[in-house]
Amino acid sequence: TNRRWGTWRDAYRPAVAITVESIRPESEEDRWDLGRQAFGGTDAYDPNRPSPEPDRVVAAYDDDRLVGTVVSLDFAMTWGGAQVPCAGVSGVVVRPEDRGRGVAHRMLEESFDRMRQRGEMLAALYQTTASLYRSVGFEIAGSYAWRRVPLSLIPGTGSDLSWRRVAFDDPAIRSVHEEMSRSLDGWIVADDLWWRRTRHTIETQKSKNRYAYVGSRGGADVAAVVYRYDSSEDRLYELGIDLLAGVDGDAVASTLGFLAANGTTAGHLETTLPRDLLSLHVPDVQNAAISREWPWMLRLVDVVGAFEARRWPSAVTGRIELDVVDATVAENTGPHVVEFTDGAATVTAGGSGRVRVDVTDLAAVYAGNSTRLRAGAGRLGGATDADVELLAAACASHPTMPFFF
Repeated sequence: TNRRWGTWRDAYRPAVAITVESIRPESEEDRWDLGRQAFGGTDAYDPNRPSPEPDRVVAAYDDDRLVGTVVSLDFAMTWGGAQVPCAGVSGVVVRPEDRGRGVAHRMLEESFDRMRQRGEMLAALYQTTASLYRSVGFEIAGSYAWRRVPLSLIPGTGSDLSWRRVAFDDPAIRSVHEEMSRSLDGWIVADDLWWRRTRHTIETQKSKNRYAYVGSRGGADVAAVVYRYDSSEDRLYELGIDLLAGVDGDAVASTLGFLAANGTTAGHLETTLPRDLLSLHVPDVQNAAISREWPWMLRLVDVVGAFEARRWPSAVTGRIELDVVDATVAENTGPHVVEFTDGAATVTAGGSGRVRVDVTDLAAVYAGNSTRLRAGAGRLGGATDADVELLAAACASHPTMPFFF
C-alpha cells in the first residue's frame, strides 16, 4: 500500500523543483506549525519566542510552499577538555505529504556546507530515526539520560556555600555551567539563542513552579541550580532539575546537599548529571534509576578540524593511516595520516589509507564508542591490533549531554 501510494503521489504531484535556501521571513509561523505537526506539539505560535538567524535555518520550498526545515545552532562541544565548534541540529522536519522525495537529505547536505563555511567541525542531534541520520554520516555517540535519585541517598557533604536566589537569565548561571562543561566529554557550551529561548520558555510556563539559585564561596560564584516542583504520587512534590552545575566536586556536592534539604517534603530529584559524576557524591548510586533516556548522534563535518581541535591523552603517541569514506561531504573523503603526540593530533592528506573507515564509524570511534567491537565487526578495514589499540586509547570516553535542544 505504501509503495502504491508513493508511486501515485509522485506521478500526480505537479512537476515543481524543490529549492533549498535560507528560510524566508514570512515562513516563520509555517515553520512553527511544521514542528507542531512533526513532534506532536500543542502550543500556539509564539512570535516573541527567540528565533535563530535566517542563515541558520535551511528551508526547502516547493514553489512558494514551505516543505521542510533544518536548524543549526551555534554550539561548542567538549572533547578532552577542549571546546570544538559544533552545530546543534534541531527542527529537522518535512511535511508528511512530501516525505520520500529526498528533502531531508538535501537540507542536511546544504546545512553541512554552511557548517564548514562557519568553521563548525562537528554536528550533534537527537534523532527521531537513526537510519536517516546514519545515511548522511551521523552515528550514536552518547545519551541524554534523566536519573531519579532518592533524596535520602544524598549525604549532603561539601562545604557550606552562600546561596542567593537569582533570575533565570543571571549570567552567573551560564558562566558556572560553561566552566563545568570544560571537563565533561560531550557537554555543550550553548549559544546566546539557547539561553534566551530557555529563559523565554521558563517565563512563559506559568504552571511550572521554578526557582534559580547561585552559590558562592569566598566571594566567587561556584555553583548554580535551576529546579522546579513536579507532582508526586506519595509526597508533596518531586524536584525536577533543569540545570545543576559546579566548578569543582565540592561545589557539586554542596549543590546536591542544598537540594537534599527538601527531603522532608520531596522524595526524589531528577537530573541529567552523568552517572560517573553522581557516583562521586551518591554512595548508593545504583538506586538512582534511569527514568528517561534518549541517545544522541554525532557527525564529523570537518574530519581534519575535528581531530586537530580537540585534546587527546598526553600519554598516547602514535600514527594511523586512514582512508575515510564520506558519501555526503566530499572534502572528508580520502587518505589521511593522523599522528598523536603530546596531547594533540595533526592530520595531513595522503598516506597509504591502510585503514578504511566510513565517517559514521569514525564518529563513533571519535566519541570513544566500541572501537574494539567495531574493528571486530570489520568496520575498521585493514586495521592491525596496534591500530585498534591506538584509537581505543586515544578516544577512550563516556560522553553524555546535559540538556535537550
